[in-house]
Amino acid sequence: MRKVLFAIFLLQCTLSLTGQKVWIGITKDKKAAEATWQVLDEQFNPVFASNEYPEDDSIPFSLESNKRYLLEISVTKIINPGAVLLRLYNKSEPVLLLKTDIGEGDHFYYFYTGVREEPSKITGGLSTDISSFPWQIYLEAGNFVCGGSIIAGDWIITAAHCTEDDSGNLIPANEMFVTVGATNPAAGQGKKYPVSEVIRNENYNSTTLLNDVALLKLSETINFPNATPIRLVSRNDSAAGATDPGVLTWITGYGLTQVRPPVSPTSLQKVQLPIVTNLQASVVWPDIPVTDIMAGFLNGGKDACSGDSGGPMIVPVGPQFKLAGIVSWGSSNCNTYGAYTRVSIFESWISLKTGIEISFIPPTPTGDSIICPGITSSNYIVPSVQGATSYEWSIQPSGAGTITGSSENASVTWNQNFRGAAAVMLRVLKNNNFSDYSVLYVHLANQTKVVSQSGNTVICARQSTVIDVNSTGYNITYSWFKNDTLLKRGLSNLVDLNNTSPSSSGIYKCNLAGACGSDTSAPVSVTVHPLTAINTITPDSEVAFGGSMAISVKASGYDLSYQWQKDSIHIAGATNPDLPLNNVNAQNTGLYSVTVNGTCGTEESRNVYVYVKKKDFNGNPEVYIWPTTTNTSVTVALSEAVGYNIKIFGTSGRLMWQKTGCQYLTDIDISKFARGIYIVSVYNNNFRKSTKIIRE
Repeated sequence: MRKVLFAIFLLQCTLSLTGQKVWIGITKDKKAAEATWQVLDEQFNPVFASNEYPEDDSIPFSLESNKRYLLEISVTKIINPGAVLLRLYNKSEPVLLLKTDIGEGDHFYYFYTGVREEPSKITGGLSTDISSFPWQIYLEAGNFVCGGSIIAGDWIITAAHCTEDDSGNLIPANEMFVTVGATNPAAGQGKKYPVSEVIRNENYNSTTLLNDVALLKLSETINFPNATPIRLVSRNDSAAGATDPGVLTWITGYGLTQVRPPVSPTSLQKVQLPIVTNLQASVVWPDIPVTDIMAGFLNGGKDACSGDSGGPMIVPVGPQFKLAGIVSWGSSNCNTYGAYTRVSIFESWISLKTGIEISFIPPTPTGDSIICPGITSSNYIVPSVQGATSYEWSIQPSGAGTITGSSENASVTWNQNFRGAAAVMLRVLKNNNFSDYSVLYVHLANQTKVVSQSGNTVICARQSTVIDVNSTGYNITYSWFKNDTLLKRGLSNLVDLNNTSPSSSGIYKCNLAGACGSDTSAPVSVTVHPLTAINTITPDSEVAFGGSMAISVKASGYDLSYQWQKDSIHIAGATNPDLPLNNVNAQNTGLYSVTVNGTCGTEESRNVYVYVKKKDFNGNPEVYIWPTTTNTSVTVALSEAVGYNIKIFGTSGRLMWQKTGCQYLTDIDISKFARGIYIVSVYNNNFRKSTKIIRE
């Protein structure tokens, strides 16, 4: 089907230094495969990962516009062979599709975050002027009309199917004419040149439109206003991202602007379309020749149309536009993805047939690549290029400075208010054709300076803290010191202290060395206190009636305080590491513990059992029951940490109270017993002791 895309307006291409964002969306089918993905920048630094939103199948996020990124997807298990695994959207338009037949393992796919320059409400194309697209031509071939592009003074590139008649025969060269420099060729504008030779690709297939490319040799060299060649996208350009999915192309042509009823334009048309992967386009077109590049919107109403065949698809490459595709085929309704012959794969063939040097690049300029504050100008030079008739210098973005030069030397006057990336570029004219640009990337850097930094820090052991400096400058190396001893040197502006200990305490500082000077941070004090811990405590002890002892605890930590308890009740005034027990009696028998509180935690000691032993006791264990006359309670205590049971009987033998599983000291409330005499029996498998008590 003969059809061509509308052309798009030529925009000046500059280095993107703004922070404009574009929304990207990724949808992944969990039922297709087990897989994770992440997006990397051109330096392979991660910028977004699926594990940040592990539960979502559809994730929107923003990236810098007009930049190249890399999608990495790791497939660990295929669940549904041949199923759609993942789609990537640029501003809601699908540009990249992956299926599970990519297989298990790690896979990488480049994409580009282009931003449409025309309002999305436009249907079809817009009128434009030939001065914006001076390479566009109007081809009359027998009874057909097509588009094409000037690629040299006397060479045109177009689609192979534009050179054949209805029977598939090659149209003679003497029946072909090329009109250049015309916004409206139907109105007689421009200049018409006869074609002297037609070279159709030898592997062209008129049925599938594989290798749909042809060259036209003109009978004379073009010499007319608004008629200049466009350079071609090379294999290197394509590998560097010129035709990645998401790149926004401009398409121009003189074809129909309306299909039914057919409407022809009165001027050259333009439209902007994103490149999509062939796999994404296969949702509409199941059979796409391998020599094609696909572009357009799934249901966008923008497309090339009948009469646009052979016309240009252009993409930005550095500071210029290059020819990436040739309008080949698409929908008869001109409303979805269209196919364009991929120019870069025909680089050798075009050079062989025409002698055009497609990939010629002059040497890279030499000179200052880092511009520090106070540097007002720089000189740049390249070796002489054999055969070059002129040298064209430029700088991007233009706000970085002003460049002057017309030979191998150039001078730049820098804008002192500009900071960031810039490019000094050179192209030469050779054999009446401009070369590609060679580029020296330059950075207008700030002075190396500490802007802010962490303050003094006091933390507890095992906690983490970060010491950092925020700085201005370029290519900064950070040398971190602790107590004047080098700790580490590298590109990190921070020291991350994890699982700290008191040995992490010290004075930290950082020396910064950058492309534009050096600076030193102020000292930062880091104090790490030890955790509160109880190291030792007096073991269980016996002490004789009237004797003395002390229970002692040894603890570590910072700013410690102590509180002793007996039988879980605070002992007033017992706030030292040592608890003295003097002139003890039965009331001192019990369980003792201490609470140690510090800046970095609170610790509870184990219980220490202190037993006050009767002077005349010779048994083992000693069972002590007191008092024997009371109206409130009776206490039972053993000299050993063994289990025992208690029963209380009346004088008639009636069981009044019992408890099993006792240990250490047990208090028994007998306040509700009737006045009288009772027998308290304490026993286990190894002993039995009975004592008479009186309830007053």
